[in-house]
Amino acid sequence: MNIPSIRFLFACVVLIGSALLAACEPLVPPPTPQIIVVTATASPAPTLTPTPSLTPTPDVTATPAPTDTPASPVCAETAGQVIAIDEFRSAIAGRNMPYRVYVPPCYFQLQLRYPVLYLLHGASQDETKWEDLGVVETLERGLSLNQYPPMILVMPYGDGLLPDASFPPDPSMERYLLEELIPRIEQDFCAWEDRDYRAIGGISRGGFWALSIAFRHPELFAAVGGHSPALDTNITPADFNPLSLALNAPFLDTLRIYLDNGAADPVRPEVEGLSNRLVQRRIPHEYVINPLGDHNDAYWSSHIADYLAFYGGTAESGWPRDLGLLPGCQEPSP
Repeated sequence: MNIPSIRFLFACVVLIGSALLAACEPLVPPPTPQIIVVTATASPAPTLTPTPSLTPTPDVTATPAPTDTPASPVCAETAGQVIAIDEFRSAIAGRNMPYRVYVPPCYFQLQLRYPVLYLLHGASQDETKWEDLGVVETLERGLSLNQYPPMILVMPYGDGLLPDASFPPDPSMERYLLEELIPRIEQDFCAWEDRDYRAIGGISRGGFWALSIAFRHPELFAAVGGHSPALDTNITPADFNPLSLALNAPFLDTLRIYLDNGAADPVRPEVEGLSNRLVQRRIPHEYVINPLGDHNDAYWSSHIADYLAFYGGTAESGWPRDLGLLPGCQEPSP
């Protein structure tokens, strides 16, 4: 049994034991749920250490004079801008599909290419949901503290496609995003057009679609997040069901994967099942069961900072935080 599984089982044993003690001692309060983080990490491949050899003494050479390093662009702005695209006719959906795009401070001034995060709302919601949850304010607060890298946020309307049991080749959220929205974003905005700088996530039913799309197309996304994902497996064919894809989809180990839900969320059993299947395949991922929270706005809003920290990654290995490391928009995307 691998270490992540042992940690998870140990946490379960502790919680079960606490519950039994509480049953025997009426005066003992029920145990408080704890945050459970399951991280499955693939075993690293062994590396061969070469046999050391004698190195000849190098000839003395003149040290070249240091050259000036171009200074990183400076941005004095503290706020970005949300651009509302109210008219976007989708041939796939057969209707108008508005979307909103947040661009970071100095986007128009510096003309740089930025990583892009696509954020999907839940059923019966619209493209303003993530703003209502506070994603823009949280991102800009973190940018001012250098906690997050600068990024573009794309928040599409999807209610006409999100709740439907419709999958490719029929009209679907997958086809709309991959065939229409992403190409339009990368045509109209200074997006870094590389899978390493493209991520997708969603809440509730949007979380289902984010996982399904990224699991089926890991060549297009570096990271995926399912925040209280409503997997609704009873109406989902295996080829599009994240639970099934977790068992057999190739290249999932190339994705950064984040799952979370509140302890009282009714979607918890299926999300736990998804995490367990990823553990079985030793697919690296993070699954967080937060002690408080249900399937509602209050829960998601309270964890926006966690979500952005995941998508942006660490300062050492995540998306660039130094503006000088971003490519220019006037040149083709690397």
